[in-house]
Amino acid sequence: MISAEDIIERLKKSFYTPSSKDEKFKVVALCIVISTTFWFFSALNKDDYISQINYPLAIEFDQNEYIATRDLPSRIPIEVTGGGWDLMTRSFGFNMSPVIVSLNQPDKVNYLMTSSLRGQLTPRLDPVVINFILSDSITFDIQKKVSRTFKLSLDPSSISMDDSYRIASPIVIAPDTVVWTGPERIIKDLDRVIYVEANITGIDRDIKEEIDLPKAPSLIKSQLASAMISFEVVRLLDVNDNIKIDLVNFPDSLWTSDITQAAVLYKIAETYFDVTDSARVRVIADYTTMNPADSTLLLKVIIQDERIEQVQVSPISIRVFKNE
Repeated sequence: MISAEDIIERLKKSFYTPSSKDEKFKVVALCIVISTTFWFFSALNKDDYISQINYPLAIEFDQNEYIATRDLPSRIPIEVTGGGWDLMTRSFGFNMSPVIVSLNQPDKVNYLMTSSLRGQLTPRLDPVVINFILSDSITFDIQKKVSRTFKLSLDPSSISMDDSYRIASPIVIAPDTVVWTGPERIIKDLDRVIYVEANITGIDRDIKEEIDLPKAPSLIKSQLASAMISFEVVRLLDVNDNIKIDLVNFPDSLWTSDITQAAVLYKIAETYFDVTDSARVRVIADYTTMNPADSTLLLKVIIQDERIEQVQVSPISIRVFKNE
């Protein structure tokens, strides 16, 4: 077997042998690589190095009953003393089977003292010696996995009607509940009503559509992804009535007005409209509100049927006078 001295001697001869500059550069580079390699292997043979390694850790628990709310610690930082070869293999993760920590009721505690793991670490690291564990404890957050039923309700701002239509029936969501499963504390902090958005505009027909349910918060699983929403609509009719103006609170019957009727425009669902019903709206002129400067009164509209809307009156005021 050729010794290291023989190799170096041959390299020296090659260097002094007439050759191109590129060849000499290659020889110099090879010398550096070989000398570095010799130094490296020589250094690894020493047995008093102090180093820091991160030993693998595995936390086990019943994942059907519990759920971790954040990433679990997977390494334990340790300061150790040992030989170069041993420390190098540990640094690359060789010969280090994870320390297993089994938790029976992980929701009852949120930390573990690392000193309790020294007994498992020592034989796994031999012949490397543990000087001390760099962290006093490892922390985690594991909660009981629970399921809760939440009520589904439509967000009214997520639908808009055509100006000539109104909702004429209860809004039905089927199913009207959803079950969410996740960490106990997170589930308990949630509002028990989940508002769903239909995102339907310009509605002028009865609705029966499937809509997506809101995405569940992080770490929570939903039993459903969608639900059916349905309701009926009705068309509004434009009604224009001429209504007799009632004079109220006048001192006597000698008072009259220059206009005796007002045009009242309003909307009402076609299912409620009765052409013979003229008592839905009343228009009054109240003497107590008269402007003495010009004897005018603003007309007041009294709605006597709550199913009508968008009421307008013309004119908005009248002038009154007394017949002597």
